[in-house]
Amino acid sequence: MADIQTEIGETAGKVWQALSEEGPQTLVQLKKKVATSNEALYFALGWLAREDKIEIVPGKKTFRVQLR
Repeated sequence: MADIQTEIGETAGKVWQALSEEGPQTLVQLKKKVATSNEALYFALGWLAREDKIEIVPGKKTFRVQLR
């Protein structure tokens, strides 16, 4: 089993790359793109948000994530 911090870091990289290449995405779209668990995705989003790399914008039914 991979170290959780390594998994979160790798997931954060995949999220950043997906947003860089394809623009803003919903949580569902990102989950499909990075193919990871909900937990790893949310930890990665938290990490990127804390580093001020992404912006999380609430929508009507979900959130949209975009690069800053």
